[in-house]
Amino acid sequence: MRVLILGEDAPGGLMASYARGFADLGIETRTFCLARAYAATHPAIRSRALRRVAEPVLLNTFNENVARELTGLEADLVLVIKGHRLSAATVDHVRESTGATVVNFYPDDPFSDERSNRLAYGPNVLAAYDACFTFARHLLADYERAGAQAAHYLPFARDPGLHAPVTPPTAPAFDVVFVGNLDADRVRFLDAVARDHRVAVFGERTAVVVPRDSSLARATFAPAAYGKDLSRALACGAISFNAMRPQNSRSHNMRSYESPACGAFTLTQRTPELCELFVEDEQMVCFADVDELRDAVARWLPDARGRSAIAAAGFARVRDDTYARRACTMLEVTGLAMGAAQ
Repeated sequence: MRVLILGEDAPGGLMASYARGFADLGIETRTFCLARAYAATHPAIRSRALRRVAEPVLLNTFNENVARELTGLEADLVLVIKGHRLSAATVDHVRESTGATVVNFYPDDPFSDERSNRLAYGPNVLAAYDACFTFARHLLADYERAGAQAAHYLPFARDPGLHAPVTPPTAPAFDVVFVGNLDADRVRFLDAVARDHRVAVFGERTAVVVPRDSSLARATFAPAAYGKDLSRALACGAISFNAMRPQNSRSHNMRSYESPACGAFTLTQRTPELCELFVEDEQMVCFADVDELRDAVARWLPDARGRSAIAAAGFARVRDDTYARRACTMLEVTGLAMGAAQ
């Protein structure tokens, strides 16, 4: 069994996690970084405005380069993670060249209006894949309308190589810790907490988006925490805060699994799907608005024993939900499970 994964070689990224997952199954796995391939098409264009003007040409060059570099490779399964710049013709070429089943896992909402999430060639490119996987159950109908041959729900997971409990300090340095990038909603939530509690934010350019007169401006800002650093960052706080972006507001995000996998007491924004995946107040605690968030922090911060029990139950819930398990699902769906067993 041979698997080729096309994605982005980023710290704590999905491509590496899925590569470890398939390798844990004893499968020969190779990776190809699409982000690096695209960057190679415009090394001299520094202006974002100029890159947008030149984007059609850059996309064409990128797809030609990807098709050329993958020609001659052999695989049984090609997993494309996001692949938002790939054309249908390139997907078809990869299938013909490798002789493999080609599937897509899109970790964002490909139908949203956000530029970073959109498919460069439109949603119809999803029809080029033999199967599509999405983290959000409510998006399945959109995949069907886009012409996807087969669409399957596949949640995020835990990477045991990155996400595992660490021994927390006897007295956490912070009351609430957030790891990730900030947006307006996250700033609003954290600002409400920072009025009365010690808050730490680990992320890139986080302080830049916080108003100077905000209570959150008094928080501690630290560099982004990826991979194994995530567990150590979350262990600095009594409470791990998680808020959804608009595209995740009906489903869940990667941190929904990663935070409990790190052994953290997780306080997360409530979503319909999240309440199906986890038992609220047993495996994690949820909030809907600022008032409920502040009440939850005030309720659980003094209760170290209660937080510990929920953190332990949360870890037990996600312990076996690994990317190796998700890889097995992909193999089963595509009819390749027997080959993996051999």
